[in-house]
Amino acid sequence: MQRYEQLDSLRGLAALAVMIGHFLMVFTPIVQNTSGLGLLDYPLNLLKYTPLHAIWGGHEAVIMFFLLSGFVLSLPFFSNRQQTYTKYVIKRICRIYIPFVIALLIAIAMREAVYVSKLTDLTSYYNNLWVIPPNWSSFIHHLLFVGNYNTTRYDPILWTLVHEMRISLLFPFIMFAIVKGGWKLGLPLALLLSYGAEILLASLETRYMTNFVVSLHYASFFIAGALLAKYQGELKKLFSRLNGWWMSLLLVIGLCCYSFKWIGYGEDFHDMFMPHRGDWMTAIGASIFIVAAISSVRLSRQLQRRPLLFLGKISYSLYLYHMIVLLSLVHLLDGKIDTPIIVVIAFVVSFGAGAMSYYFVELPSIRLGKRLTNWGKKPAVGTVSHVEGAPTTV
Repeated sequence: MQRYEQLDSLRGLAALAVMIGHFLMVFTPIVQNTSGLGLLDYPLNLLKYTPLHAIWGGHEAVIMFFLLSGFVLSLPFFSNRQQTYTKYVIKRICRIYIPFVIALLIAIAMREAVYVSKLTDLTSYYNNLWVIPPNWSSFIHHLLFVGNYNTTRYDPILWTLVHEMRISLLFPFIMFAIVKGGWKLGLPLALLLSYGAEILLASLETRYMTNFVVSLHYASFFIAGALLAKYQGELKKLFSRLNGWWMSLLLVIGLCCYSFKWIGYGEDFHDMFMPHRGDWMTAIGASIFIVAAISSVRLSRQLQRRPLLFLGKISYSLYLYHMIVLLSLVHLLDGKIDTPIIVVIAFVVSFGAGAMSYYFVELPSIRLGKRLTNWGKKPAVGTVSHVEGAPTTV
């Protein structure tokens, strides 16, 4: 099965954007609603309410993650190389769930080790994190992915992994429809799930982002990613027909769609798309980036540079640990070092934590999944075993 290293790099860049966004949210001017001020009056709006928001757009990156997961997980089904459901689930658990549980335990341990009292000098978002002590009920909810519970309690990014695991477990059944029906069945199904979730959310009280209805909405982007994989040949041909100027224009359009949530923020036309239809605008932009990454020789070559490939490798661990690192250092050093310096230190340490988790947690977990699913199977003569780090949502 073909390996898409450039998609690893896209995933790494998306994870980096999430981290940058979370670290910038420490500072009040970033989280304040200043959309009513012009760029000349408030130059920071150039970073907040223009396509440049893609640099630190966390929610946009999550949509990208789900599209990439759908793309990669669907490939074996289109080449008729899918495994049994049991083997598929074992590999998913080893790939996603084991690193997730270890990160959860480390987050709880660090909270207990460094937390003294509630922060009061940061933004309200950070001042209210780690305030509630751990308890068994919350811990069990996190382990089982059941219920509508607060995932910001220990590590604020964990809510995306709840949806990732839920959707992953159902994904092989969804793929039967996509393999047989293609876009004629897949696209209406994706829109039905998303629109149906929007209707249900309007009538249900859902306090947290972990409810099952939201999982239906995000499942639609797994389907969209699978459709990109199914029709990648046709999409590559269309993309290859574009000359340099048209290709550049398409990428600009993709960037504007990807950052749509922040362009015209607060305007009536913009609010008509929020929240879930705005996710589809983001998905269109992310889809353009994915197609460009696998179609453009020049872009693909840039995305396969070693620093970006390394970023892609550690992206899941970077995603898991950057908030744990930041919260630990903020609570440990608050009042002793200026906040901007703490943020810079946390930024650097996060890469170290991500690399350590990749080599000492992720890779062993992947190898465990391979051993469990290949139990009793004799290796073919002349083959060389290797560890596959297929792109997965972080």
